[in-house]
Amino acid sequence: MRKRKVLFLGRPYALAANVILLLAALTFNTSAAWQIAIDGPTEVRAGELVILSVELEVRSEKLEVRSEETGDDFSSTSHSSLLTPHYAWQVTPPELVEGKYRVCDGGRTLVFASREVGCYHFILAASDGETLQMVTHTLFNLGEQHKPIPLPPPDPEPQPQPQPEPPREFQSLTDWAAQKTASLVTSEFFVREKAALVEALTEITTRIRHGEIKTAERARVEMRVITRKKLDAISRRTTAAWLAWETELARQLTQLEREGKLDTLEQVRQAFDAIADGLIACEPISKSQQPPQGGR
Repeated sequence: MRKRKVLFLGRPYALAANVILLLAALTFNTSAAWQIAIDGPTEVRAGELVILSVELEVRSEKLEVRSEETGDDFSSTSHSSLLTPHYAWQVTPPELVEGKYRVCDGGRTLVFASREVGCYHFILAASDGETLQMVTHTLFNLGEQHKPIPLPPPDPEPQPQPQPEPPREFQSLTDWAAQKTASLVTSEFFVREKAALVEALTEITTRIRHGEIKTAERARVEMRVITRKKLDAISRRTTAAWLAWETELARQLTQLEREGKLDTLEQVRQAFDAIADGLIACEPISKSQQPPQGGR
């Protein structure tokens, strides 16, 4: 954007204005039958149209006469004959206003527009052949009006994304965990034990995401250690109740490893997430559904 210079009247224009005001004061006639003024705005924005109009006020004269012979006072009121004044305009600074204003309506109106920022003086002289009057009007051009930049609309609230389903090769592992847990584990602490195993698997997958576990082999070792520790913290009988489940799970993981589906650390993480999903989906078996512990 092109920068605009801010222009103000320097010493020559200020001096000229003072001289004009002084001249106007000297030529003002208190007995004049008319008085002029300039009507218009004092501040505008760059490029806005300005219209200055002449206001003409007609006055009446009241003459007071004293009789020298009788000493009596009397007064008479009369209206001066008013000639239509002739008007002349001058605008300063002259080098900035050339071609930017027009005088019309017999001198009674001045139209002005400029994009230059600064201070402008409009000088009006009027005369009816007997009396000369001069007035000035100051106009400040404030420049461009900067419109506030509209703020962008707020981002739409993110829509909840569906949870990714386990990869197809591990969906069978989720189904296996749900079915085998229900059929192999019977324990009075089933809900607590299942929650402990889910917590252990989640802890391992979180450490994989954070780079704390570096290899797939290490992840499987950590899984056996942490799950056994979680179960032992509940009860010794808990560990025994889940022993068959652990054995079957080891066989499933070994089979997947042979098929090349547990070669990478990311595959191991996905498999552990699938096992946790199967545990969560498994519901405890009621005592009426549990197989009998042996006859008499």
